[in-house]
Amino acid sequence: MFRQRRDIQKWLSEVIEKFREKGAVSPDKAMTAEELGLPPVFEEAMKRRLGRSGIFVEANGKYYLSEERLKQIEEMLSAKGEMPNLRRKVATLRLIQLVAIVIVVVLFVVNLFVQSWELRVASVVLLVVWLLIAILQICYITKIRKRLII
Repeated sequence: MFRQRRDIQKWLSEVIEKFREKGAVSPDKAMTAEELGLPPVFEEAMKRRLGRSGIFVEANGKYYLSEERLKQIEEMLSAKGEMPNLRRKVATLRLIQLVAIVIVVVLFVVNLFVQSWELRVASVVLLVVWLLIAILQICYITKIRKRLII
C-alpha cells in the first residue's frame, strides 16, 4: 500500500488531523473509524504496529488520539534523528586521532636522528591534541549510549 516512508508519514499526519478536527482527543470523546471518516485500512493498521504505538487508543470499538503519547514519540524520533550526526562525529574524531598519532610517531622517529627541541614540542602538542580528541570521543559515545537506552 505505502511505497515510501514519506507516504506513511503523510497518511499518519492526515489521520492525526482528522482526529483533531473531530475532537476525538480523549476517552470520553472517542469515535468510531466511520464517524472519523477513516478508511478500513486504519482498523487493520491498529491491529498491528499502529495500535502498539499507543498514538491512537481503542476503547469499546471507538478511537481517540493520545496527544501525550504522540508528543513522546515525536521527541523520541527527533532524538534519534541526531544519532547519525553523533556517530559521524565519532568516526571523524577517530580518523583525526589516527592521523595525529601517526604524525606523533613520525616526529619521534625523526627526532631520533635530528635531535630538535621544536620536534619534541610539536610531538607533545600533538599528544595533547590526541588526548583531547579521546575525551571528546568519550563524551559523544556517552551521549549515543544514553539516547539508545531511553
